Amino acid sequence: MKDDEIGKIIRQLDAERQQLRIKAINELGEIGDELCLKELRERLKILTLEHKALVIAVAKLKKKLGIV
Repeated sequence: MKDDEIGKIIRQLDAERQQLRIKAINELGEIGDELCLKELRERLKILTLEHKALVIAVAKLKKKLGIV
């Protein structure tokens, strides 16, 4: 996936609609890129309804990247 495509998804993390934010979180979790992991970890600092989706996406990325 190209950097500009990843950037577009990352920008959706700040979307007004929660559905778009959760979709972006799930997509970043599937990409398997260290930048995605960094962005998702930053979001973990914000406790909201998105928390569950973030935890799942970070866990997927850690597994794909071989990070314990």
